[in-house]
Amino acid sequence: MTTRQQRIAAGGRRLETVAAVVTVLVAGALCAAAGPDGPGEERRARVGLTTLADGVSRPQAVDTERPAAESVALPRSVPTRVRIPQLKADIEVFPAPAEKDGTPPVPDEGDADRVAWYEHGASPGEPGPALLVGHLDTEKGPAAFAGIASLKPGAEVRVARADGSTVVFAIDSVEQYAKDRFPNDRVYGPTQRPQLRLITCGGSWTKEEGYDANIVAFASLTR
Repeated sequence: MTTRQQRIAAGGRRLETVAAVVTVLVAGALCAAAGPDGPGEERRARVGLTTLADGVSRPQAVDTERPAAESVALPRSVPTRVRIPQLKADIEVFPAPAEKDGTPPVPDEGDADRVAWYEHGASPGEPGPALLVGHLDTEKGPAAFAGIASLKPGAEVRVARADGSTVVFAIDSVEQYAKDRFPNDRVYGPTQRPQLRLITCGGSWTKEEGYDANIVAFASLTR
């Protein structure tokens, strides 16, 4: 069974954004099992990429609408890079539509060092949740969103945009959800203020099933 065939349903709700409504299955290709030549469980366990920082994962306990920044929402512009100083990460972002099966866009495994932005949703800086989806790791090692689980509230996320501006977000919370209990409304639901969602896979990994959870970092615009 191929990676693309092993998408993981996270619920039957619909994803409603500023520009589009599509049927949602969480980006399961991020969390699919490895192929026959993939890594063994020993390497995945040793990487330890899905260990959340103490006190961070608090589903439903954090109000992701932090006090409004002293700025107004920006006009639409395509994100080009995301920088996360805590992780020393500087990652290229590319726009992409939803997958044919209705899932959020997922980079190909050969493109795992880049992050996909859901182009029919909010752009970073517009009102609403902007979605950035990236791989946690591949057969070769850590990928674009390795380390997302370690972000703590207040960590800075900077997004460069095609119009030359940079928008700065601060992490509100980092939460992990079992793949069959993914809270679509909380992650994808509309917001009045500019928000950011960094989405990757998490939980435990087996060669047969892949990862069994998703990690979501919630962030709000600060400037």
